[in-house]
Amino acid sequence: MSLGGDIDYATAVDAAVDQFATSVDQLVKVVADGGWSGVDNAQLIGLMHSIEQTRNRIPLMDHALIGEADSRDLPEALTQPSMIRVLMSVLRLSPGEASRRVRAAAAVGERTSMLGQPLAPLRPHLAAAQHAGRVSPEQVSIIERALAQVDRRGFDPDAIDQGERLLVGFADIHSVTDLRILTAQVIDRIDPDGTQPTDQLNHDRRHVEFHRCRDGSWAGTMRLTGTLGAKLQALLGPLAQPRTTLVTGPNGRPAEEPDERHHGQRMHDALEDLCDRLLRSDTLPESGGTPATVIVTIDLDDLLARTGYGTSSDGTLIRTDKVLRMANQADIVPAVLTRAGAVLDLGRTRRIATPAQTLALYAQDASCSFPGCDRAPEWCERHHLIPWIDGGETNLNNLTLLRPSRECVRGSSGSPSVGLQVCLPGQAGRACRSLSRL
Repeated sequence: MSLGGDIDYATAVDAAVDQFATSVDQLVKVVADGGWSGVDNAQLIGLMHSIEQTRNRIPLMDHALIGEADSRDLPEALTQPSMIRVLMSVLRLSPGEASRRVRAAAAVGERTSMLGQPLAPLRPHLAAAQHAGRVSPEQVSIIERALAQVDRRGFDPDAIDQGERLLVGFADIHSVTDLRILTAQVIDRIDPDGTQPTDQLNHDRRHVEFHRCRDGSWAGTMRLTGTLGAKLQALLGPLAQPRTTLVTGPNGRPAEEPDERHHGQRMHDALEDLCDRLLRSDTLPESGGTPATVIVTIDLDDLLARTGYGTSSDGTLIRTDKVLRMANQADIVPAVLTRAGAVLDLGRTRRIATPAQTLALYAQDASCSFPGCDRAPEWCERHHLIPWIDGGETNLNNLTLLRPSRECVRGSSGSPSVGLQVCLPGQAGRACRSLSRL
């Protein structure tokens, strides 16, 4: 097909692309040669705006190319299921980026009718703003996805058009973060009942899972509701700020050394700091009869020599120097056992084990004492070996931990107690003792 009778479209497009590439090369060279040296701050900001405005218009070519590819049914020609897959294969784009480009082309690209007649873009105000370079691809995606939620049967087209105008105006003066908030408010005005299903969906999808890895670290995934995410960000944000260190420079003057931790490391350290503060607050709910506490068992000789490792109740190995730092920083109770084991005696002054005795049981038994049961001590109940009602004392050597289940605890209230032989791990070996329910 010719253009003006002499130049065909392919030649014109090739020439325009070459001219564009040449202009970019020239601009890059000017910058590399120190082109900014004679520019003041106001001019520099003006240049940044000019380049950004040009960058914002580049997706217009994407829209035209995607529209042309659709008209030629390129996915079928390339044996691909969709235009998104075509872009992923040909341009090596991620699924998210390919999807964003296809959606943007459908929303703000030029359209044609079934008879080949030109049609205005589906989002004319947003398209005009992109033609002028006033909105970025990210802003186009935010507005397009928001309006798609209400652009269906039952909604007032005039309200949608007015909402589009508002959002395009907001994009001119607000940051992307603020635009997301304003977009949600505009959509809420158009569809006041539309936010509840999304909130309910987020609530149903809430999920936190983490597990200990073989190397001793922990890994996990989470999907938080908006409310919890905002709370967590409010708590971690201030603690995750970069921290500079004041050092003495080569000239003897004080200088600030930047924080070398990346964002993910700072968030990790902030979460640990938050846990330390919470443990120190003494406001945690009780778990197994004692306030929620990190229990660390360590050999006395290792502790005195500051060598080796301590073991938490879930089996995590913690270096001795780290154990000492933890004990100094938070309300964490290291339970130290000699080879003979510690014994806390209260005689028959009380039936329920004290928190100190419970902590000692955590360290002594390490888990449920029923053979084959490895339930963590925090999830176990304290039981007398010789029942209290039969004269048993509330001493450490008459107490043990059992998981509160029918498999691990026999007998019930009001019925005769049933004896059970269990072997409990001790520092000097395993001692079998007769057990009955409290």
